[in-house]
Amino acid sequence: MSRIVSFPEPFPDEDFRSVLYRYHLRSGNPEFVHTQYELFGRRTYKQKIIPKGLKLMLDKLPLGHTYSAEEILYRYTWYGLCKSFLTFERNEKWFHVILHGSNLRNAKGQPPLVGKKSVLASEIKYCAACVLNDLKTYGEVMVHRQHQIAFLEICPIHLVRLHSECPKCSYKYGNTQTGVLLRTSQCKCGYYLPNEHIELNSVYQQQIDLFNDLVYIRDNQNKFNIDTTIIKFMNQLNTQNFITPKGTILKRELLAYFKSAYSNIEIYKFDELDMKGDYFRTYLFRRDHMVNFIYFYVLLARLLCGSFRSLVETDIEYAINIPFGNGPWACKNSRCLLLDVPRVNRCVRNVNDSSGVYSIKYNCEICNYTIIIRGNKTTCSKRKIIKGVNKTVNAINELNDARHEIAATSEVKFEHKLYINRLRMGNLLNERSYRTRSEIRNQANYLYAWLMHYDKEWLESKIPLKVERKNTKLNFSSIDQDLQQKICEAGRSISSDYHLPIYRGTILGKLSPLDRNRFRKYCCDKLPLAVQEIDKFTETKKQFLIRSIPRYYSKLKLGNASRITISQFKELASISFYKNGDNEVDEHIRKFLEEKGNLI
Repeated sequence: MSRIVSFPEPFPDEDFRSVLYRYHLRSGNPEFVHTQYELFGRRTYKQKIIPKGLKLMLDKLPLGHTYSAEEILYRYTWYGLCKSFLTFERNEKWFHVILHGSNLRNAKGQPPLVGKKSVLASEIKYCAACVLNDLKTYGEVMVHRQHQIAFLEICPIHLVRLHSECPKCSYKYGNTQTGVLLRTSQCKCGYYLPNEHIELNSVYQQQIDLFNDLVYIRDNQNKFNIDTTIIKFMNQLNTQNFITPKGTILKRELLAYFKSAYSNIEIYKFDELDMKGDYFRTYLFRRDHMVNFIYFYVLLARLLCGSFRSLVETDIEYAINIPFGNGPWACKNSRCLLLDVPRVNRCVRNVNDSSGVYSIKYNCEICNYTIIIRGNKTTCSKRKIIKGVNKTVNAINELNDARHEIAATSEVKFEHKLYINRLRMGNLLNERSYRTRSEIRNQANYLYAWLMHYDKEWLESKIPLKVERKNTKLNFSSIDQDLQQKICEAGRSISSDYHLPIYRGTILGKLSPLDRNRFRKYCCDKLPLAVQEIDKFTETKKQFLIRSIPRYYSKLKLGNASRITISQFKELASISFYKNGDNEVDEHIRKFLEEKGNLI
């Protein structure tokens, strides 16, 4: 494995994406995709918020380097923040993906890094004051890690508004899709990065306070984990009466209190999270889903304790003394021979959630009394027991008689229900004719299932015969014509500048699972029209290169005065033109450049 000659030293609090781009500028690679392939072995332009394949990159660094995966993740990314809300098992899987890359089979366990549930911004943001300061101090622009929080609108240091795109031409300063980042204090249109100082008000101050909580979590992730965090929350919720004596969290009351306290919740862009949804309420305070609601937990910590740091550092015991002790307990029956003698070691405990009153119940085998102690109140009642063989036999006979009476009553009720359900099914079948049993089931699922279970013989005589699956015949001629039309529509829906080769799987991916499976199963001998139609849209690697010439040309952004050769175009466009191209592809490139007036 060949090593690179040098790698830039990261600046303080620099986002690792910025470090990679500064290496790209020094590497001499024509496009960022070549740098990605050189360092990570991936042909992609996209920059990941948390890098993947770090081990391969570390193995390619110059001899004697002092980098480690942990140092990169903790000092130059927001990995520490996400890790604090992940279980140990899920973090192990994610760290493996970060080290060795991912594919469809081993990418499970990754937290949401972009989107509504993420605290990290999907677009790269810059502060004009920081950019000018970096140019003066380091001689080049970098991406600051602290600015890449979704809700943060101003720089916490300079109080200058953060920008992700040019106000004049809407050009993105940091394009995560192409990997190209800001290099100067000017946009490509010549417009300077706006240096707009913001007057600090309560909204921005709350944003900065919340940001400081996130920084504390990120930088102190080794001091606590998800289990200790949940315990701290439970302690605070119990102290503020959001947990019942039985241990149930009063989620409805808690969320109502939360919403009333954060009536201006939109300032955190938290309004996108649906707190009324079943998903949110179901998985609240669940270990495996904590990372999905980082916003909520940090805001809740501020509401309960003032800050997340106070939540972690406050020691409150979530425990009470065991009501009525561990025994033994004494009989309270005044007629008992062992009155007030502690000797009963087994009891049943209970607590009333609404009143919060604890109680225990135990039995005295001497006097056959049941004692219930509820709070400060004690009651005694005689246990109903049957003594002697004759009494036992009589009791059994009484129970049998009662069972027969209940059975007779139940049989009368069942006969009545059977009559009613038969009548309902008869009326349903008389309304219209049904060709299959599925139609009847769809029309009256419960009635069909009940009669099939309790009166199958009668129902079988009334409904259509069951058609075995093996006897079902498909009309392949009709299916073939239908698939031909659907494949034609799917193929035409693919844009001419689609960035990948068009294979059969590309077309089939746009069909329904039923149509996709039918084509794969019967395409060899049953569906000639569908096969003929799909082959019209599929292409070879060479055809893909010819189709991609305009797309690569638009990325080069050559002016009228710029002229290049065919070889230069292939070098700037993609290495695939050398691997899969030939004279025919070169001829198409020549004709295209001649039409554009850029051919030397």
